[in-house]
Amino acid sequence: MTTKKIATPLSRKAVLVAVNISQWTARKLDKKVTRETNAKYGAAEDAGRYNKLLIAAEHLATLNSLVSSARDLHHSMTMPWADKGPRILPNALYSQFTDKFRVLKRDFAIAADQFCREYPAYVTERAKKLNGLYDPKDYPSPAEIRSKFNLDLRVLPFPEDVEDFRADIDDDTLEDIKREISETTGKAVDRAMEHTASKIIEVVGHMSEKLKEFKTNKPGERKFFLDSLVGNVRELAELLPAFNLTDDPKLAQIAKRITSELCVEEAKDLRKNDAVEKFLA
Repeated sequence: MTTKKIATPLSRKAVLVAVNISQWTARKLDKKVTRETNAKYGAAEDAGRYNKLLIAAEHLATLNSLVSSARDLHHSMTMPWADKGPRILPNALYSQFTDKFRVLKRDFAIAADQFCREYPAYVTERAKKLNGLYDPKDYPSPAEIRSKFNLDLRVLPFPEDVEDFRADIDDDTLEDIKREISETTGKAVDRAMEHTASKIIEVVGHMSEKLKEFKTNKPGERKFFLDSLVGNVRELAELLPAFNLTDDPKLAQIAKRITSELCVEEAKDLRKNDAVEKFLA
């Protein structure tokens, strides 16, 4: 039995990563109240839904914030691979990404443990606020509540890089497989590069618009832009070399120009010159 393994240029430059998040929402549809409310106003049965907030929102704020940070990290340092699911992480960003995610995962675990320790008290507190709407059956038991929270990362090689083609596959069939893989990978790379181009237009374009808006200030107006405007462009400039999966010289040149023309000055200095306008000219 022979084994034939196929590798592609993309599989040598990047991996696929998926962020897995599970979280107790602390919300519960109250069917009885929903029916009563719709009936009271003569509304259709599907006119509205009454969802109870089982725990005060403030007790889940830290966990929600960490989940948002994990999603933001995933989308800012990766590029789309398919419509949903895993995304492309360039190898050049792998250590930086996983280091940041590891911190978020640790903090999430700490916050989840803290929430679970206080959970019985939170339920008692909320029972008083819900009053007649309180139903103990709405709440997971203290023993199972921790299992409702998870933040994890899956790192996968590209499917075509690990697929074993064994035994009776002839050379013609193998060539067909290679061609299909090449087409699929090509489309994925095109999507990723389009995403990169869109990101450049979005971030640099936003910077240009905000600066132009700032410069049209009239007496009495208070138009301004935040210092993060420059920070966002600097972050993009750092990521662009890794996002250049096709080694496109035009993209490489754009990355250099962004670094040399937009990232050398602080926000307070950009408020005094037209660097962005020159860049886009």
